[in-house]
Amino acid sequence: MNNTHTTLSIVMLACCALGIWSPMREGLVRNLSQWGPMALMLVAMADTTVGPGIVPGVVWGLLLLLTSPLPLVLLPKDRRGGMEIHRSLSMVAMFAILVTTLPTAPSSSAHQTHAHSGLGGANPVLAVALAAAVIAYSIALAARTLGRNGRGHRRHRSASLEAISSAGALGAMILMAV
Repeated sequence: MNNTHTTLSIVMLACCALGIWSPMREGLVRNLSQWGPMALMLVAMADTTVGPGIVPGVVWGLLLLLTSPLPLVLLPKDRRGGMEIHRSLSMVAMFAILVTTLPTAPSSSAHQTHAHSGLGGANPVLAVALAAAVIAYSIALAARTLGRNGRGHRRHRSASLEAISSAGALGAMILMAV
């Protein structure tokens, strides 16, 4: 790994780790449907960017895609809001960037990892567009969570930090891919 890739990997992983803190602070068991998929995303990103990769990138991509609806479907309707939608969208965007940057050439290792081989074709452009849209949503959500929500209560500042950290992680992934 070169210095730029290493730095961007550290930024991405730190942002992913920071993003788990907000849902965890609301309760480990009560909020497992929120922080569990985010923790899976952190492990996937760590495995695919640092070292040889224990699990093939395509398997991580499938796991991210399959767990992306969990923040929404495992939570009662009255507890769903912008952050839960944000978590699901973030996972879909990470999935899109991950699978479109998997190396296409056969690898000498037992399985291929998330090598950020560079973008090419239409699918990666769509993945970057999705990630950019999620980044914009993250920034808007962070700004909105600093204010009052519809019930007149302020959300904890960690919700804004979580949204901004997601934008940072996606931005770092985009920069690693180009």
